[in-house]
Amino acid sequence: MGFKVPKGVEKIPKTVRIDEKDCETIQKLAYENNTSFNDIVNSMIKYAIENME
Repeated sequence: MGFKVPKGVEKIPKTVRIDEKDCETIQKLAYENNTSFNDIVNSMIKYAIENME
């Protein structure tokens, strides 16, 4: 079973550099929530955007 982008959702591949400690935290969150690293990062981005003033 390979990775699949959900239908109807356009994704753009981007490379970002993340501090090592933050990367470890995100990986832990992904594991604990049985989801992917990308799902956690996208959730964090959406939360940040929605809460910007």
